[in-house]
Amino acid sequence: MTTPTDDGSLDETRRSGPLRQDLLYRSLFEHGLVEVHIWEVVRDGRGEIQSWKLMDANGPALTSWGYRLDEVAGKTAEEIFPGSDVIERFRPVVEEILATGRPREWEEEFPATGQTLRMVSFPVGEYFVSTGFDVSLARTREHQLRDTLESLNEATKAGGVGLWDWDLLTDEVRYSDEWKAQLGYAPGEIEHVFEEWRSRVHPDDLAPTLERIDAKIRNPEAPYRVVFRMQHKEGTYRWILAQASVVTDDSGNPVRMRGSHIDITDRKRLEDRVAESERLESIGTLAAGIAHDFNNLLAAITGNLSLAHEIPAEDPELREVLRDVEDAAIRAQGLTHQLMTFAKGATPNRQVSDLRDLLLDSARFVTRGTRAECRFDVAENLHRVDGDLGQLSQVINNLVINAVQAMPSGGTIRITAGNVTLSHQNEFELQGGEYVRIAVADEGIGIPEEMLAKIFDPFFSTKETGTGLGLSTSFSIVAAHNGRIRVHSRQGIGTTFEILLPGVKALPAKAGHPEVLRGAGRLLVLDDDEALRVLLQRMLQRLGYACDVARDVEEAVRMYRQEQDRGQRYDAVILDLTLPGREGGPEALRRLLAVDPNVAGIIASGYTENAILAEYRTHGFRGRLRKPMDMASLSAELHRVLGT
Repeated sequence: MTTPTDDGSLDETRRSGPLRQDLLYRSLFEHGLVEVHIWEVVRDGRGEIQSWKLMDANGPALTSWGYRLDEVAGKTAEEIFPGSDVIERFRPVVEEILATGRPREWEEEFPATGQTLRMVSFPVGEYFVSTGFDVSLARTREHQLRDTLESLNEATKAGGVGLWDWDLLTDEVRYSDEWKAQLGYAPGEIEHVFEEWRSRVHPDDLAPTLERIDAKIRNPEAPYRVVFRMQHKEGTYRWILAQASVVTDDSGNPVRMRGSHIDITDRKRLEDRVAESERLESIGTLAAGIAHDFNNLLAAITGNLSLAHEIPAEDPELREVLRDVEDAAIRAQGLTHQLMTFAKGATPNRQVSDLRDLLLDSARFVTRGTRAECRFDVAENLHRVDGDLGQLSQVINNLVINAVQAMPSGGTIRITAGNVTLSHQNEFELQGGEYVRIAVADEGIGIPEEMLAKIFDPFFSTKETGTGLGLSTSFSIVAAHNGRIRVHSRQGIGTTFEILLPGVKALPAKAGHPEVLRGAGRLLVLDDDEALRVLLQRMLQRLGYACDVARDVEEAVRMYRQEQDRGQRYDAVILDLTLPGREGGPEALRRLLAVDPNVAGIIASGYTENAILAEYRTHGFRGRLRKPMDMASLSAELHRVLGT
């Protein structure tokens, strides 16, 4: 046998031949960085592989197993790894390499050692050698990366973020599935080229967007946040918010551009609607001011006309002329009332009324100056309704406005109204009984079927611009009156809105000129309009009352204190709802109540649907007067409040 010298080396004469090769192989076996282990196959009496026992193993293998060689040499695999499924797990590999005589590369998790093994096994007679390394850390990192990518993909999908990666050298663009889904496409329906993006950008947005892209590529540090429109698969355009960064090479040359797309169509529409609502609010504020001033003028006109009726006139024709002027002023008051309802909204203030005049006046009011023509078919015996005429007028206004806008070239709007009797089981899901049916039909473009289910939703609109509140408001008003509203439409033929309101048998408020009641007492009038102060003073004096007037809250409080200092008091105070500055009728009453807890306040306003006027008692007032007022209504309310 050849042995090494004392220093571990071989004699020079023995450094060749098989012995040298054996030492080299042994050194490679012992000092290699990968696991190497040699096994002898153990067969049963039938020659089938039963197990395999360890003949040799190098350091990396023994380290991963946690043994020394003398502890495991000669032992079978199940003895080395007791309680594991080592035989069942690896038998197919051993049987295959021995049967084929060829090596087999394999990867397998082995819980007994906590490893994921990447190995090559090859047969040597009834022996086989397995060599390889533990890839557990690499596989863990791969799993973590896959989980991170899956989480990122789910997050971008949940957040509606489409990703893209543009190779500036090849013009190839990788679009994420979510990017494609934003435009209505499946993953395989869009090629990964730049032209797929370019061809879908709105023509009006393409040039400015390309300019922003070029600027970003020229200056990678510049911000890139661009909003533009892209065409959806359905043909519509969606608003897209794009953000991106540029990747450069080692020389600072741009090589890639990466970014995201977010569909902001709904947000853009909401922003537009909010802006439109703010514009409408400004218009409403302007309309409220004009309507308030105009209503004060009407109050002076109708009040003086009412006062004129109380003055004897020798010429009967003069009396007739005054009646005609008064009728015209009352109709003007109705138009002003509609304008004030539009400007300030309405709080329900119901009364039994006939809808005939409301339908005629509302429709004509809206169609003035348009190319639409209204045709009416209103039953003579139309049931009355118990409702808020201001709110119901708003409903008719909204429907007629929609009809006008649906016919930009003009056309006919047919408004019909009649009585219907509903059984207890009916398609409207209303209680059985008598109803008034109102229909507003146009000859316009119609509404797409897929939109009909959303037509009454808040902020939904079939138009490019508009608040989308008109129909939802109309729906709420009709529902509050225990009625129903629904729509029928066919594209290219027209749209019909149908309303059902409960009919009532009570008689409406009597028309004509009720009796003027005389009275007595001292009154204080607070109003900022000089013409109305003078008018009210004349009317009250004509009715038999003593009257003082004040132009603002400070003057009213001072006059009330002076009256008390003289040991007297005012029987009632008539307060205008709106006054210049922050103080109005309610604030004035609060200050007067601090002077005299028994003051009898009467609120006066042209905003007949105002919440304070509708619920005046809850605000401390004992009465209310609606402007314009006549002698009869003024005297009746004073008699009620003063108990005379």
